[in-house]
Amino acid sequence: MIEDSGQSVAEPVGDARDGPRLFIVRNAALESLLFDRNLMGVDFRRTCLRCSRHLIAHIADECPSGDTAELMILSKGLVYQLGEAMAAETGRTLPTNMIATARTAVSHDTARIEVPYCCLDAPAGVLIIGDTVASGATIVAALRRYLDVHPLRRVYVLSFAGTLLGATRIAEFCARHGVEATFLYGLAAFGLGANGFDLSFLHPDTITHSTYVERAREQFAGKPVSAVGWDFGSQCMAPRKYRRLTWVEAASWDLRDADCFQVAEEPGDWAELAHERAAYEHTLQHLGPEDRRTVDGKCS
Repeated sequence: MIEDSGQSVAEPVGDARDGPRLFIVRNAALESLLFDRNLMGVDFRRTCLRCSRHLIAHIADECPSGDTAELMILSKGLVYQLGEAMAAETGRTLPTNMIATARTAVSHDTARIEVPYCCLDAPAGVLIIGDTVASGATIVAALRRYLDVHPLRRVYVLSFAGTLLGATRIAEFCARHGVEATFLYGLAAFGLGANGFDLSFLHPDTITHSTYVERAREQFAGKPVSAVGWDFGSQCMAPRKYRRLTWVEAASWDLRDADCFQVAEEPGDWAELAHERAAYEHTLQHLGPEDRRTVDGKCS
């Protein structure tokens, strides 16, 4: 593990004997990603690739050639671009396994996950996963399916934004199956919001540098807004959906005129936001009467 690559620093959190082997990674690319909720499209993808290259650089020395592969969780794993990041940093190919997951229910600290599809044709003793980590349920479900067909000794979870809760649950699952788990998180180990979606620098359980807390406090007017939104990756994969979810966030936090939400667009068809309804339904009472009628009337 390379803790200081010259352009990026990975700082261990706590004692791995008492919790997950977790590192908080700091670099300019991650700061650009996590402090710009208006970042979208090509610029968003390019920034994600820069972030992934830094994360790969930290762990490349522990990933043996010929026995390392990606477990890509569709579809948001696509934005991590780990294969391209590995090639750029090491000149090596990263074989890829793919698995599709679907949330069927979300609560404060857990989610129910189904696995409708998988292609696990690239077995390896070391896996790399790039994904946002909230409750940890998605990665646990993906690893459980992988372990049904292949042995595994080590997994690296690279997350631009992840929670300590999720890392702990994944690490506990891995320990029960004799798998060593290492987590690299961008800028913070976040606390998980009551809606099961929000990952905020201002959450009381978030572990991060005080400078990031103050920066988020100023940017979001003291509101615990998620650093990555409610559907990370939609910034480039479904930009209209991202704009409309952002509008709901801005309305929920009373920040509709804030610079941090310039890309917000009022929803036309609320059906496309149905998968994220659990993120905002508990805040509907905070919306104005006109907005509340819009939500209740079009997204029942």
